[in-house]
Amino acid sequence: MIFACANAVPCPCKYPAPIETALKWMADHDLANMEAGTYELQGQDLYIMIQDFTTQPAEVRRPERHDDYLDIQYIVSGVERMGYVPYTGKEAVDEDPEGKDVTFYRDLEGETFVDVLPGSYCIFFSNDIHRPGCAAGEPCAVRKAVVKMKQSLL
Repeated sequence: MIFACANAVPCPCKYPAPIETALKWMADHDLANMEAGTYELQGQDLYIMIQDFTTQPAEVRRPERHDDYLDIQYIVSGVERMGYVPYTGKEAVDEDPEGKDVTFYRDLEGETFVDVLPGSYCIFFSNDIHRPGCAAGEPCAVRKAVVKMKQSLL
């Protein structure tokens, strides 16, 4: 997992080109005023979903992990708490829907949470179990951009 802020002083280290492409696309677009929906950058290999939702208590949200795609979850407005725990392969699977790139988990140990503010983002790889959509206190409205990127691009 990487936790960073688009408003920080630029780091001299660079992300791989596909991640840089996605971050630049978000910086070049008015995410706050775009229509919610899916925007393809490289077909199904790299696309961005603009989402509006209300956060919920963490116990209502399910931890998840993806095999094929990494997520960049960028907060446009509101505050979202996101859970994280490294994937060891020993976690209890709650559901693994056939044909979907998602596995849900239960009874996680050692999960930590970060409050993600506007302009900040988390990058979750296939070895990261994450719990998005959690309320940081009271539930609130959030707008975020979720980049879905095939890890094979890296």
